[in-house]
Amino acid sequence: MTKKLSLLLIAGLALVGCTTTTISPQPNLSYGIATTGDFSFLPTQGVATYAWRPDSAVARVSVNVDGEKYLKVIKDLIDKELANKGYVQVSSSQRPNMFMDFGIATESGMNDQEIFESTQISTGIKVQAKPGEEGEKGSVYVAAFAPVGDFPRWRVLAQGPTEGRIDDPNQQHEMERIITSMLNLIPSRAN
Repeated sequence: MTKKLSLLLIAGLALVGCTTTTISPQPNLSYGIATTGDFSFLPTQGVATYAWRPDSAVARVSVNVDGEKYLKVIKDLIDKELANKGYVQVSSSQRPNMFMDFGIATESGMNDQEIFESTQISTGIKVQAKPGEEGEKGSVYVAAFAPVGDFPRWRVLAQGPTEGRIDDPNQQHEMERIITSMLNLIPSRAN
């Protein structure tokens, strides 16, 4: 019995030693997400609609970041995720079930204290670039509002490293995963 076990162990090690695997660098997933609020204001029946709040989408970013480009990419990702969940985008004049708003910031454009004062939400994470790397902490904030009222009924904040998020296809895929994670608690609607 011991001899058979030893032979199996040696054969297993030999097979492992012969296997070659190429490991591509994985995206940095060191980000934090904090969520508060609920969607009790949404109707449970019928088509679910949303609109963007007028003059929403704020970018408080460093001069090295193309804020408008980030805003467009993130808005498109939010629209895509809401559509995947069965929500229909309408104009604000069509009386949507909820209004959406969002903002982005880099640490040099808006620090954690300013983000908390503005959003009343915090992830509590620290982000530092590795030696030889550039980058800083980036934040994405998304809020859902009832059709009436100025205070968000649901909010989510994600924070993590920012460098190269939307220019590199792998990083763009990671950004899509982050947005999907952020919007995970938005209830799906029947299509």
